[in-house]
Amino acid sequence: MYPHHLLSQSFVVLVVLGLIGLVQAGDGCSKANAIRVNALRFRLSVSPSTTDSSTVSSWSKGGGPRGMIPINVANLTNPFSGREYASGNRDNILGTRAYGSGYPYGVSDVTTIKGRPFPHSMWPISWGPGYLGGEEYWGDDIDLIRPGGMLGVVNVSTKDTTKWPNVSSEEVYTMIGDKESLTFMIADLVRICHATPGWPRAFDPVTNASSSPSSTQPRPQNVIQYYRSSSFALSYSGYNNTFALPSSNPTTNHDSDPLPGSIVNSAFLNCVNDTIRASLPLMDSLPGKKGLSKGAIAGIVIGSVLGAIIVSFWCWAIYISKN
Repeated sequence: MYPHHLLSQSFVVLVVLGLIGLVQAGDGCSKANAIRVNALRFRLSVSPSTTDSSTVSSWSKGGGPRGMIPINVANLTNPFSGREYASGNRDNILGTRAYGSGYPYGVSDVTTIKGRPFPHSMWPISWGPGYLGGEEYWGDDIDLIRPGGMLGVVNVSTKDTTKWPNVSSEEVYTMIGDKESLTFMIADLVRICHATPGWPRAFDPVTNASSSPSSTQPRPQNVIQYYRSSSFALSYSGYNNTFALPSSNPTTNHDSDPLPGSIVNSAFLNCVNDTIRASLPLMDSLPGKKGLSKGAIAGIVIGSVLGAIIVSFWCWAIYISKN
């Protein structure tokens, strides 16, 4: 029923296949879709018992049929065995400011993300135990096998006041996601949005669980946009979404407070958001079931009939020649 290509789970092997050079077409963030910067591809392999793997690519359109995570591969218990994955595409990559938003299928309970499928094939980020069921994606053991690598954060800012004349030094955003996606996206943003280069650092919202804007780690109430079934997010420390506070009993479809006036019309923020939306790595479309076309089937039938006639004629000719 499902393709044999499988989501990375038990033993994740990340193979960077290549960084493709810069190809630019046009100017400005409104033309982000016409730009291809450092296109990244890596493979996610399911376990040592199979060579099946799927490719995750930046700028990929995604889509295709759904797959199912295998059960007990090589007698290894998979933490998410039996769940569906894939088929999410670039058109439904955007969520909202609510954790657990942006799922094109598989939402049966808005009070938790626990037990959900993986429409975009990557695992959701986790805010730690007790927040909307994200604890099943939390912990060192889970992070070691997470598709795309361990969770991290990286700051996004710019010093290019020529490109962005109204940007302030306090306009600093933070991306949250897997290591491979973060590393690619910051490089993309440097080229497209003239962002300041930076390296990802560890993501630890539990240890740094302060609600203060001075916290070194983002919190759920700071998120201004979720992407890719909540597996990637953009936050701003100056934003406090009271609907996302644990004390507010948030849901995965909750409302949100408006953005601060200082960034609501930010051209730099628009560029960052447009670029993430256009190029954030997605799993390439899984192949569907392979089958013969009607033309191929007809060809086989006709060929078989003609073959039978030729063989029969040949046998008859041999019989006549001997008699």
